[in-house]
Amino acid sequence: QQQQQHPAGNREPEIQETLQSEHFQLCKTVRHGFPYQPSALAFDPVQKILAVGTQTGALRLFGRPGVECYCQHDSGAAVIQLQFLINEGALVSALADDTLHLWNLRQKRPAILHSLKFCRERVTFCHLPFQSKWLYVGTERGNIHIVNVESFTLSGYVIMWNKAIELSSKSHPGPVVHISDNPMDEGKLLIGFESGTVVLWDLKSKKADYRYTYDEAIHSVAWHHEGKQFICSHSDGTLTIWNVRSPAKPIQTITPHGKQLKDGKKPEPCKPILKVEFKTTRSGEPFIILSGGLSYDTVGRRPCLTVMHGKSTAVLEMDYSIVDFLTLCETPYPNDFQEPYAVVVLLEKDLVLIDLAQNGYPIFENPYPLTIHESPVTCCEYFADCPVDLIPALYSVGARQKRQGYSKKEWPINGGNWGLGVQSYPEIIITGHADGSVKFWDASAIT
Repeated sequence: QQQQQHPAGNREPEIQETLQSEHFQLCKTVRHGFPYQPSALAFDPVQKILAVGTQTGALRLFGRPGVECYCQHDSGAAVIQLQFLINEGALVSALADDTLHLWNLRQKRPAILHSLKFCRERVTFCHLPFQSKWLYVGTERGNIHIVNVESFTLSGYVIMWNKAIELSSKSHPGPVVHISDNPMDEGKLLIGFESGTVVLWDLKSKKADYRYTYDEAIHSVAWHHEGKQFICSHSDGTLTIWNVRSPAKPIQTITPHGKQLKDGKKPEPCKPILKVEFKTTRSGEPFIILSGGLSYDTVGRRPCLTVMHGKSTAVLEMDYSIVDFLTLCETPYPNDFQEPYAVVVLLEKDLVLIDLAQNGYPIFENPYPLTIHESPVTCCEYFADCPVDLIPALYSVGARQKRQGYSKKEWPINGGNWGLGVQSYPEIIITGHADGSVKFWDASAIT
């Protein structure tokens, strides 16, 4: 309509658009922020790299600040477990669609070398001993299959649930919830079944040495490094400690958060202890670290990680619910004093590292820019082709900005090499925030 009213002489010449959509290529160069819906955690204690898996099949690898990598399983199935091949630059992932994948991390872009799918059984728990080529895969049916990690094929050796529990109970023991080898003897496998039965299996003679039964469901199991004792965490908020050679009853039962009632009655039941770790030190008492287990009357209490060390019990409150945790130790060898120095706690929306060596267990200041929206973003600028030394300079200034109340030690996840990403030029994104702060984001770090 407008055009018709113009005199014909001064009509705007129409611009001939020659650019087509295929002339543009979008490519994702960097991804910041906390992994969405995290579901699994692993750590390589030699290379000092942390892996986080998510419910959407994503895999995030974190090394030293600036070393970060994002990969994705094609199926998009949830990651239920991750296991590093320690110090070998490889990682095994187990997914909710009953597939296992072997990732090669030794190349610029991590890639899957091998995959294996279980058709008739659901995968519930995997265990890969340090420096072993055998991956143990437990299933919902209570069986254990053994995979050769090098060829990523089934070995044919299967531990059937009915052989494992034989006489200890007539009914099915439930899914496999735990597998680990005795730290002093890799030929002995400790198998935990959901119903409360634990079996020590001799791989050579193909039979059970001992069977341990407890009338509460098991959530997790952990060894003492000498291989003579193990600890189980249960659905009623108790921990049981067993001597390997005395299967009749536990040598100790602890309810970390249970109110002790008078006249020798059992303490009131508590919420399930979802995970327990048992770590020894050369110079003192062992650490028992656990998630869950709070008493039922602590309504509205935040999720907690409990650290028991000798006579002292510390209850560390978290801002979000705990997905998983791992204790970081000085040695990868399971049969040595572990010397734990930190606990990494994967929360629904955060990653927290606790310093075990300092009084009061302070947390480490997190060097990763995990939440871009700590304060709402009000403006954003992008700069390409920065001077090569600018980004390393920003990292070192950032490392010196110590806030009060944090651990005095350096962030312990410091593996990987710092180098430019796929682009040959450094890029920076700068965000301004509602609280007046300005943040500098490295947009070229995909190493």
